Amino acid sequence: MRFPPLFLFAASAVVNTVVHAGPAYHFAPVTQQIDDLLSSHPGISGASLIVIREGAPIYEEYFGDYTQTTRIPIASASKWLSAIAIERLVERGQMRWSDTVGEYFPGASADKQAITLGQLFSHTSGLPANDAPCVGDPSYSLDSCAQQILGLALAYAPGSAFAYTGNGMQVGGRMAEIATGKSWAQIFADEVTTPLGMPDTSFYHPGANPQIAGGIGATMLDYSHAVQMIAQHGTWNGAQYLEADGIVEMQKDQTHGAPVLNSPDPMAYGYGYGEWRNLVDAQGNAVQVSSTGKYATSPWVDNQTGVAAVFLVYTTAALLHEQLYALWGNVRAVVLDPIYGDGFD
Repeated sequence: MRFPPLFLFAASAVVNTVVHAGPAYHFAPVTQQIDDLLSSHPGISGASLIVIREGAPIYEEYFGDYTQTTRIPIASASKWLSAIAIERLVERGQMRWSDTVGEYFPGASADKQAITLGQLFSHTSGLPANDAPCVGDPSYSLDSCAQQILGLALAYAPGSAFAYTGNGMQVGGRMAEIATGKSWAQIFADEVTTPLGMPDTSFYHPGANPQIAGGIGATMLDYSHAVQMIAQHGTWNGAQYLEADGIVEMQKDQTHGAPVLNSPDPMAYGYGYGEWRNLVDAQGNAVQVSSTGKYATSPWVDNQTGVAAVFLVYTTAALLHEQLYALWGNVRAVVLDPIYGDGFD
């Protein structure tokens, strides 16, 4: 199903498209962009996109062989969900972003004792960019993997630079296990997938050593619950799932302007906890945040427009880097359009 060339009229749901009563939006350019993307990259079997505003989908479309039940590896889009799990523990008082490695690993070397949980989840811990061999290896426990990582030489002084890595979150996940007495898989289920209604989201290796920064498989609709909650300032199903101030804190530049040594998104305006800051206002407040993975799945939230969106696809992110930025811009332009965004019910 494709949209008419001029208007997408508000109506009841139609095949492959969900449209709710309210403002009508001219999403034809977005549909055309994704059609062109798949045509120019025949190796990509399909894709899907959902855009949510004011608690309801304003666009939901499936391309190629993708359906509502398509579940794929989302790679680093996992980071945002794992950071949300930590924030839940922080708000409950079981952890603090300022907790240090030394409080949980008293045997860690002196140069790692003061690394904070916040630095572990914002890639400023000093741990090397290349993941340790144990990351994602189910033959390890999360504890033994964290110990292996903490045995590596620091690449820079903690807090002095930004280097994108999965090592930090692996250590931070073990800290959460120690704080709660639960496995990471149980923490993730208790804090994220169960309360947000995400039954098709889990780690591919959920046993003793899940890959916390990149090992999740999910459907588009599952992930849309998480970004919708964020766009709604922490509310979900009428209850406060996360505090609004906590979400703001997660979206602040937790790198504090540190120089970038290694980054898959050098155009970002810093990094929060598990999320990129892609647009900021004059005061440095996050306008748009995202968590794109290496396979190009891209969830994002636009605080100015109130949009939450998920683009699900399985390819190489580097192949679609410019297209993803264009997609974010096209969705934003549609929602901000002074004609189509205001009516034509």
